[in-house]
Amino acid sequence: MIKLIASDMDGTLLNDKKEFPHDFDEVLDKLHAKGIHFVVASGRSFSTLKLNFAGKLDRLDFICDNGAYVVANGELVSMSILDKGCIKKLIEICRGMERVTPVLCGVHGTYFERKDEEFYNEVTRFYLNYTCVDDIAAVDDDIFKIAVCDYNGAEKNVYPIVSREFEDDFTVAVTGPKWIDIMNKGINKGAALKDIREKLGISREETMAFGDYFNDAELIKDAGYGFVMKNAHPEMKKFGKYTAESNNDEGVTKAIKEYVLNGGSI
Repeated sequence: MIKLIASDMDGTLLNDKKEFPHDFDEVLDKLHAKGIHFVVASGRSFSTLKLNFAGKLDRLDFICDNGAYVVANGELVSMSILDKGCIKKLIEICRGMERVTPVLCGVHGTYFERKDEEFYNEVTRFYLNYTCVDDIAAVDDDIFKIAVCDYNGAEKNVYPIVSREFEDDFTVAVTGPKWIDIMNKGINKGAALKDIREKLGISREETMAFGDYFNDAELIKDAGYGFVMKNAHPEMKKFGKYTAESNNDEGVTKAIKEYVLNGGSI
């Protein structure tokens, strides 16, 4: 019996217009009534997710910043703060690359320097509680994650450089065509899901998870029923035994209704 369902946001639960499935509230209410936990597992920060899920916070658990900040049953389970020296070094590397912009995700919000319309439209698709500053190296906040936006193509441009430079200190994950995320070593959505499962006394075999990109790989692998979205990066297929319909076809709620709420067999 499924007791916990975890889902990524962008490219998974949300469609390409950043809209929820039309029946998400109905599905969430039914899961809650059955005592089934729904975990939002996102690269977004908690300050943004609280706005995304306003009015629903009491029915949700959260894996934020790819596992750097974890909340279950309304309580903080864990958080992992980045070393300030490593943050400044990463900022310097990004400043030396064209069309590459670092975004700091911290306790009190999200910070970036770049003010042009192209970047602003991109970053505000994912982060709502933000501050545009003159110098992010001078930001005084505890930082959980650094997100880097690369208009040259993150997977082939900034990712190899950052992962090589910081492989001993950070977990570096490609999270989208333009984005990578950097967290402390060992921090990922799968490790965070395991923490939540252990806190709630739920086994891997009682867990379902959905994802579409590389930062979801550990999340999918930690679930007994790991679903890769049809729209996922082609290399993601190897991480999940099951396939869900695409995000634009509301694959997450379709699978939940078929296999959890309506008693279908996987």
